[in-house]
Amino acid sequence: MSVIKKRLSTDMLPLGLSERQRFTFFAELFEHFSNTGELDPAEDVPFRAAMNSIHVGTTMLGRCDGTFTTVRREQRQVLSTNDDRYCLARNTGNRESRMVVRGREFVLRPGSMVLLKLDEPFFSADGANTKRFTNVHLPMATLKSMVADVDDLVGRELAPGGALSLAMDYSDLLLKHTDAVDEAGFAIAAHLMDLAALGLGARGDLAAQAQRGGLRAVRLKSVLMILEKRFAEPDFSAQKLAAAAGLSERYVNELLYEAGASFTLRLNELRLRKAAELLAREAERRISDIAFDCGFNDLSYFNRCFRRRFGLTPSAARGR
Repeated sequence: MSVIKKRLSTDMLPLGLSERQRFTFFAELFEHFSNTGELDPAEDVPFRAAMNSIHVGTTMLGRCDGTFTTVRREQRQVLSTNDDRYCLARNTGNRESRMVVRGREFVLRPGSMVLLKLDEPFFSADGANTKRFTNVHLPMATLKSMVADVDDLVGRELAPGGALSLAMDYSDLLLKHTDAVDEAGFAIAAHLMDLAALGLGARGDLAAQAQRGGLRAVRLKSVLMILEKRFAEPDFSAQKLAAAAGLSERYVNELLYEAGASFTLRLNELRLRKAAELLAREAERRISDIAFDCGFNDLSYFNRCFRRRFGLTPSAARGR
């Protein structure tokens, strides 16, 4: 699993810029650094900001500290990024922050956390001239499979303590000691997901299963859900499946083997079943079009696989 580390600071800006130019320059860099939201600078102090992030597959750990008063994600960012992850954020400043999520306003106290969806707008302001927060982006499909009704927790203050605070403490530690991620990136991403799921799942009906060690089972469920959703993509691979689930490719393959079949066998089975269904239902369509729509790139290979699986050719399967 790839690990990418990023850092952005006003210390990197050219000398001799006015305060307005410093912010404008930084805002342009920030859009490329992380197109998560927009910042509004404080007016009564010089502009300063420092950010760093670690990306492990689709999981991201980030920290931000600066002289800005608001953080907001606009609809244009939602549309341009098409990001379908959850964001677990903690107020690491020393003042309450006013949040507006899904049209509902609430207060996020220091140390408290909030679960956001990056496919929805949000707004945060604390009335001070500095702001500090830590955030973790987590694959949506995996978290949804591990925590029942997790969407009901979006846009609420989550009190400090327990596994959620531990997940944020863990993230802060890793952001200070980034070399550890190079050595154990996929394990770290999986551990963060476990901690977040336990903390959020304590409010749902999967908490007991997770605490009994059922995380491996619900991870398998997540992997299978993603596979069933994306099997028809022609270039879908075990590597892409692992990235979508926020796990390592090796771990995903282990899960699938333990459940009785390899990635390739499962992928072909899903594709062949879909092809058989389409052949039976859409007898007028060309066999090649059906094969390609189900993810096969090679018609000869499709014909061989189909005959081996069902004992007859695709032509003979029409209308059955």
